[in-house]
Amino acid sequence: MQSKLAVIIGGTSGVGKHTAIDLANQNYHVIIVGSRANKGRQAQADISQATGNQAVQLALADLSTKTGVQQLARQLAAMTDHIDILLNSIGVMLPERHLSADGYDLNLALNYLTHFWTIQALLPLLKHSDQARILLVGALPFVINHAKVSLPDFDAQATAARVLLTLALSERLTATNVTINIFHPGYVPDSGFGAGGSWVSRLAGRILGESFSRKNSPIGAWLATAPELTHTSGHFYDDRLRQVRLSKQYTRSKANDLWRLSSQY
Repeated sequence: MQSKLAVIIGGTSGVGKHTAIDLANQNYHVIIVGSRANKGRQAQADISQATGNQAVQLALADLSTKTGVQQLARQLAAMTDHIDILLNSIGVMLPERHLSADGYDLNLALNYLTHFWTIQALLPLLKHSDQARILLVGALPFVINHAKVSLPDFDAQATAARVLLTLALSERLTATNVTINIFHPGYVPDSGFGAGGSWVSRLAGRILGESFSRKNSPIGAWLATAPELTHTSGHFYDDRLRQVRLSKQYTRSKANDLWRLSSQY
C-alpha cells in the first residue's frame, strides 16, 4: 500500500509550514519545497519535532523560472513515484519591479506562473495517486470577489488569476483522479507574505488578518484529507471550511482564455 505523500511548495514558513505540520500529524509523508537551504533545514526539523514524524524531507528549488520548476519535477520524481497532495503556497508582494531570469516580473512569476508551471510539471506524479488533490492559496473572499481580472494584462491580479486557473484546471481534470480547489488560509502569523513591502502594508495586512480571519485555520489539511471532498473540484473555500460563491466575473470562458495565455509563457 502506498504511503500518503504531500508536496508543500513554500512549506518552510506561513501557510505551507502550518499545513505541513497538520498533515505530518496525520502521518503523511511530507516533502517541503523551499529556495533557501538553511531556512528549509530548520523548517524540516521544526515539523519533525512538532509532530514526531520523521518522514519529512526537503527539496530545494528556484521556482521563479520555468527551468527551475522542471528541475524540481525531476528531483521529486527521483524521491517518489506519486503525489497525493500538492499545495502551492508561494506568494510575494514586492514593491519594486524585479525581473526573473526568464524576463518576467517576479511578482507575476512567483504569484501565478510558478503555480501554472508546477501543476503541469507534476501532473504525471499526481496521476499516479489513487486520488490526488491540488490546492492553491487565495485571499479573503471579499478581496477575491471584488478583484478585477482583465485579460490579457493580469500581472496585478495574480491572486484572482489563481481562481481562474482553478476553474480551468478543474474542467480539464474532470476525467482524471485529480481535483483542484483554492482557499483563503485565514491569518497565519508566521507568513512572510508582504515581507518585501512597506511597514504600512505589513501592518495593514496584519490588522486585516487579525480582524477578519480565523487564526491558523486547519483549512489546508481539511481540504487535503476530508473524505467528503473526494470528488469536489473547482471551488473556493474560506478559512471556516465553507464553500464561497464566486462573483460573476469568474466565468469558464475567461478561465479558458487565461489558460491559453498562460500556455504562452
